Amino acid sequence: MFRYNCLILFLVVFLGACQVKVRYPAEIPSKSVIKSEEIYWLWGLVGEKEFEVYDLCPEGRVYEVHIYNTLLQSTYTALSLGIYSPRTISIVCSIRGE
Repeated sequence: MFRYNCLILFLVVFLGACQVKVRYPAEIPSKSVIKSEEIYWLWGLVGEKEFEVYDLCPEGRVYEVHIYNTLLQSTYTALSLGIYSPRTISIVCSIRGE
């Protein structure tokens, strides 16, 4: 019974990866998507990445920022017991400019 509960807990933690999505509904998304895989450590607590939005999007207008783990990234995190924790960052620019 204990092994079964541990297996269920491991699967819930492994498959229920963290995900953050920020969207500005007043904007209109463009077709281009900028994706970047970033490396973090200790379950994502160590490491940071800064993006210069004016370099990525015209007039610095962002429609959506989405930070998530792919299945392979979640596998790496689980196998390394959280020491190595890569994430994918996806940025969608807005076509509306003022």
